[in-house]
Amino acid sequence: MGWIRQSIVAVIRTFLCILTILLPVFQTQVAVGQQIPRARIEGVVLQSGSSVPISDVHIFISRSSIGTTSTSAGTYNLTLPVGAHRIVVSRVGFQTQVHDVMIRESRAYSLNFELDEEVLEMEGLTISAVRNRNWDKQLDRFKEAFLGLTENADSTFILNAEILSFKEENGRFTARADAPLQLVNRALGYEIEHHLHHFMIQGDETWQDGESAFTPLKPTSEQELAYWEGNRMKAYLGSSGHFFQSVVNNMSRQEGFQAYLVGDPINVGNARQSSQNFAAPMQQPEFAVNPYVLLETGQSNNEHSLSFAKFMLIVFTRERESEQYAQWQKVYHSGEARDLQYSWVTLRDGVATLDSQGNVLDPYAFSFFGYMSFERLADLMPKEYRPR
Repeated sequence: MGWIRQSIVAVIRTFLCILTILLPVFQTQVAVGQQIPRARIEGVVLQSGSSVPISDVHIFISRSSIGTTSTSAGTYNLTLPVGAHRIVVSRVGFQTQVHDVMIRESRAYSLNFELDEEVLEMEGLTISAVRNRNWDKQLDRFKEAFLGLTENADSTFILNAEILSFKEENGRFTARADAPLQLVNRALGYEIEHHLHHFMIQGDETWQDGESAFTPLKPTSEQELAYWEGNRMKAYLGSSGHFFQSVVNNMSRQEGFQAYLVGDPINVGNARQSSQNFAAPMQQPEFAVNPYVLLETGQSNNEHSLSFAKFMLIVFTRERESEQYAQWQKVYHSGEARDLQYSWVTLRDGVATLDSQGNVLDPYAFSFFGYMSFERLADLMPKEYRPR
């Protein structure tokens, strides 16, 4: 079991803003019957340094289907669950703003935004009717790393790929989008607006930073809805979102996860699976840890800090590896799909903050290796999704 080198890490382009929200309590029913308090943020979006309102600004929660647009007076209001969120404020012609917030109380809060106009650098621009002959190959490389190689990726399409440009230099492959990418995922039943901030492949690692807004598609039949619901369930199970939710609920083992604190995956992978001590996946379960005991209460009862040294090996026991993953990783192991899914996670800054639903305040607090890094945007579910 070799070291899974493929990873997703990110360059953070945001500043942290911990909010205490003040508003009367709202409630929403989740699939498991638990009531999640809700709050509302409201305010106005203005041009920076002036009192000129900006209309049609998209204000949304990253990796969710929660969002709204500003009115002609620049005003907006947004109802959202209490917890950790990344708020994205975006409009063509203005610089996008990203704010990480921890909403701790079900109360109202006024949050105004001032947007700077975006200056486009046109110097040296050459318009050509002939596309770079390498562009199509570069697009294929981008889609493999961005969407993934799963069956869901085969049914996910970038509708405005022409806004993408690519650069290959000194072993680095980078991609840039001049506007939000518009995608449709026919396997999971979502339209996706993705704001790509940063994308780079270097060696066998991929770095990407971006924010996604989901809009559910309307099914044309009950059969199509059932197809989407089945695929959504499959995408959720074993995902990082599923794992962290199970951790904060102290249900990781019941949900099919085994967790082990390990050293460098190189050393772990060099040993035979049956002889690995601190990483022994299923042969010696007494070495497994309950990740819930690694949590510490944060500034509120609905907030947790998670920290651990080096790497955590996460084994999901209820699904086999896909054949696509086995082929993708055959340089590191036999190329045959195994009965369990192995992932490694490490903390980028030593600690991460999670809310009571397992949402991470900083979406890029972790670097993932192995199976959880294989599943990319085409397998991403809105963070509020829970199986029915």
